[in-house]
Amino acid sequence: MGEGKKKKQRFLAANPICCFCGGRELATTVDHVPPRSCFPDRHGPEGFEFPACDRCQTASRMDELVLGFFVRLIDPDDQTQRKDQSAKALSGLVNNLPQLVPVFNLPASAKRRAYKMFDIERPAGVISADLPVVGVPEEVHEHVLRYARKMACALFYREMGRPAPVEHCVWTSWTQGANRAHMNALRTFVEMTPLITKGGRTNLDFGDRFGYRCNKKADPDLFAAIAQFGRGMTITMTVVNAESRSRLTHTDWVSVGDIYPRE
Repeated sequence: MGEGKKKKQRFLAANPICCFCGGRELATTVDHVPPRSCFPDRHGPEGFEFPACDRCQTASRMDELVLGFFVRLIDPDDQTQRKDQSAKALSGLVNNLPQLVPVFNLPASAKRRAYKMFDIERPAGVISADLPVVGVPEEVHEHVLRYARKMACALFYREMGRPAPVEHCVWTSWTQGANRAHMNALRTFVEMTPLITKGGRTNLDFGDRFGYRCNKKADPDLFAAIAQFGRGMTITMTVVNAESRSRLTHTDWVSVGDIYPRE
């Protein structure tokens, strides 16, 4: 048996329950969250491997594809924007979800509206037609939010040492770093999440490609986190029990068992 299989067996022996479906299934595989497709050369952060059943890993594949592409698209880092890997990510989107390909040839008027709506500082000397803005199909939002819920379950498991129960509720939101219109909400989340984890890899300058801040409490469960991909995408998430959810004002809550519902 190869060392890779032995390592997988050791991991599953130590983590025998899937952390994505409320602990209802035995773990059969190792899932990387966030997906390696988000990072140059697929070098994701070490220590972000999670126990999954085959169904939970397979159910999120299209969401991983969308997340990986858009994380690359909105992060200005030169390594993330490498043309060969960006082209491969775009090809994956075209072949599997062509309706989600961004609109790259927006008119100048639409670009001006986007800069105003997101309160983005306009580069000096750049005409409207040359502003770096693309149109994102509405369906992208749900793919990213659904994967963000899966990420919330993963980070809950990482911090609490157990799966979030199936009845627990998850709320997520996402934005991009350039969107100054969301700064006040993000500052509030930063203030309430003092525990900082920075992703990294041995023998690799991982930089600020991924990290998160969180806060957690048990009995009753309360978990909140804000994850950052470089200078691009930011994901905020909250996991609470059903009773606590009834006292909170957020909308769009989804129970852990309904993130990827069984047919």
